Amino acid sequence: MTDNLGILRKAGFFKDYEALSDVELMDTLRKKRKEEYSKMFGYDYEPQDFSHLTTLLSQDDRKFLDIDLEADVLNGNNVYVSVLEDFAKASNGHFSPTNIEEVWDSDEGPIKVSFSSNGQQIIFEPEYLDDWIDGRIFEVINEEMKKVCNESFIVCLVPNDEWFGQNIIHVRLTEDEKQLLKEKLNWNFPEQ
Repeated sequence: MTDNLGILRKAGFFKDYEALSDVELMDTLRKKRKEEYSKMFGYDYEPQDFSHLTTLLSQDDRKFLDIDLEADVLNGNNVYVSVLEDFAKASNGHFSPTNIEEVWDSDEGPIKVSFSSNGQQIIFEPEYLDDWIDGRIFEVINEEMKKVCNESFIVCLVPNDEWFGQNIIHVRLTEDEKQLLKEKLNWNFPEQ
């Protein structure tokens, strides 16, 4: 897993650990992950090592998001509020929604999601899709990102489309970072 860590870091991953070498970074991430799992389980727990790239990259929640589209989108669960907050955290400060509200007229909609961003009130009316997220929310987020920076959240499929399914991987990238990942690691990015 450490073979490509230098390329991933050049593509903007793990910026919070710039002062560490690749070996020190991996040791730090392992220790952090062990502490998180031990706290969750209430006893000393050693999780598996970073055997999958998603496991490693999920340690950088300021750049990498693994979104389960079947997210129990139900009246009262505020899934769209959580999605907006997760993307805000991963945006490096470029997407900062405030006054987020998710209002349902009934258990099957219509649904109204509103928030303030870049000095404007944004209103999104997602389609009711049982308990699935309406993927148009990601377009709304990227439109707000484009107003303030040259980065966007890009759907990513690593080689062989192994990140394809019910979950969708979003990575915050510049065009240069995207090209680097395509050329050096053969990552795939579906046209958006």
